[in-house]
Amino acid sequence: MKKLFIRSFLIVLSVLFTLLALELILQLVYKFKFSPRGIAPLPISKTYKLSKNKNLLYELLPNSMAKIDGIKFEINAFGFRDKKYRIRKINKKRIIFIGDSLTYGWCISLNETYHKQLERLLNLRGYDVDVMGMGVVGYNTIQEYHLMKEEAIRFNPDMIILQISPNDFERIVSIKKNQEGKKLVLIPYHDFSIPHIIKKGRITHLLMKYSHFYKFINLKLYWLIKKKNERYTPEDFFLLGEENSFRHLKKIKNLLDKKGIQFSAVIFPFKKIEETYPYASLHKKIHNQLRKMQVPYIDLYEEFNIKNKEDIWIERFHPNAKGNEIAAYKLLDFIVPLLYKKNN
Repeated sequence: MKKLFIRSFLIVLSVLFTLLALELILQLVYKFKFSPRGIAPLPISKTYKLSKNKNLLYELLPNSMAKIDGIKFEINAFGFRDKKYRIRKINKKRIIFIGDSLTYGWCISLNETYHKQLERLLNLRGYDVDVMGMGVVGYNTIQEYHLMKEEAIRFNPDMIILQISPNDFERIVSIKKNQEGKKLVLIPYHDFSIPHIIKKGRITHLLMKYSHFYKFINLKLYWLIKKKNERYTPEDFFLLGEENSFRHLKKIKNLLDKKGIQFSAVIFPFKKIEETYPYASLHKKIHNQLRKMQVPYIDLYEEFNIKNKEDIWIERFHPNAKGNEIAAYKLLDFIVPLLYKKNN
């Protein structure tokens, strides 16, 4: 019995060692590559520059300016499309919105952006508050975490609000210069999906999340089965980029908790396509994660896609000035109780 136990133990140990070795080797030699889906020239490229921070990739060029279709895009000394604020606030509360093109103000003037309209509404109601917008076109949750860490917290805000778009969680971006070497071009890499060939469960999901080898096996099995059966579709997929984005959402919460800065979020939806909304399941995941982390948030889906009957869209992804006004009023009701709760 003793010899049998020792042999069994050695076999189990050998299997575990082999799996660990395969895990480490695969991590070194095999990379899951996100697939590019076209290119997206940055609007007004002369107001952008490549970033020294590899996590940001690119950023807005301080003290630059461009004009397109009669709209001015002026970048302040700190590298954001907003007024110039002091780094240290004086007897004022301060809110900073971190986001993408929705916070930047796509195809609208600075005064029409939701955060500038919100600042005016707060001041008109007697609240002495600076509302800063740190939006960069194309940024996702990962870049926004690094933007908070490197830039936003040095402005001593009382609250940071993350502006969330659905595609923050479905893609990553890279950047390159075009052939002339003058304009910067964004390359969106859409989420890399790995099918659960081995039926999804709590253990298999954890393996998919943490084991490079397990993801590799599922992917290879999928390709083998797909060759034999073109109609084969797995029941569930693991999204590699989505997991990374949600991980950075947690990192944002941890960072701001350590700094004693209130953290909340606003979800800007995209326009429904007829009666369907392709991002419904992702919306649900974002809701669940924010609730789990106990982050106060507001979702503008109903305001933009159900309640409102006016034309509030520039195109599918960006609201016009009226849409930004609706967002500002909803944010006003959402923010005031949070910002002044200690005085109540």
